[in-house]
Amino acid sequence: MKHVQKFAVAMLALIVVGCGGSGNGPSSSKSIANGTPRVEAIVKVLPTNLQHPSQWTAAQLANPQTPGLQADLINPTVFGIQDPTNIECGQYMVFQVVSYSADGLTRNILPGATFVSSDTTGNYGTLSGNTGDFVAGSTATTTPLTITGTVNGVSYSANYDIKIKQVLVIGSVLAQGTNANQLAGSMVQFYDVNGLQVGLVSIQSDGSFRASVPTIAASFTVVADTIPGTFYHSFNYLGLQYDAGVATCFAPLPTGLSIGTVALPGVIYVAPRVAGAGTPPSTGCSNSPVTKAHMIK
Repeated sequence: MKHVQKFAVAMLALIVVGCGGSGNGPSSSKSIANGTPRVEAIVKVLPTNLQHPSQWTAAQLANPQTPGLQADLINPTVFGIQDPTNIECGQYMVFQVVSYSADGLTRNILPGATFVSSDTTGNYGTLSGNTGDFVAGSTATTTPLTITGTVNGVSYSANYDIKIKQVLVIGSVLAQGTNANQLAGSMVQFYDVNGLQVGLVSIQSDGSFRASVPTIAASFTVVADTIPGTFYHSFNYLGLQYDAGVATCFAPLPTGLSIGTVALPGVIYVAPRVAGAGTPPSTGCSNSPVTKAHMIK
């Protein structure tokens, strides 16, 4: 993951900026298959975004897997599991310590967790240590902060960033043919028209991602060396095939991006490997506007 590592090092060298400035912090991935508890973040559900707010308990609203919850949201795009390195200024989040079933499909919230942040002075947000509730402040930072959740005397930590308000791109990466959520921990990178990386996000346990990127973002790819070995380093998006292992093979984002939330118009599908078969031929790469020289190694 040389290109990911170089990007992370470069971003660590940047200074803190206000929410009217710019900046992109590093992201990270972690497998959920081993069942080890981990700190995650979800977008907090506000009563004003529910059609029937009185019908839901606090525990139900804290679990993105609650049956029927998504359908009761007035705007479904404002709720979901969030890569904590893509939190934006002003967002309402909830940090949780969770574990997953062996198949990675069932998300269990560990009760009684308490939380502390490396941001001890609250410069970048307000944290409720007993609940994990977090309101991102009005100042962004490109230096990763650390959130630590403790349950039964055992602590678990994750990095988080506060970014300026940008374009929040929402999408899903699923296994082609089954729609299974098997790409958790893989990463999606975003680029401008010159092929310079402008964003990076981890795919969550439900196959979704919520990426904070600047308005100049123009294309994306699934990072090849984060895709599990049981899948091709290739993906299908809106009927076209893209080779994730080719430096110039990017899929286009919607044009005319503006600050706010944008849902990709299609699912990103990654095909499981078939014995004796090669990588599916690319059909979408010829339109890429960049050359290999523009890629961050």
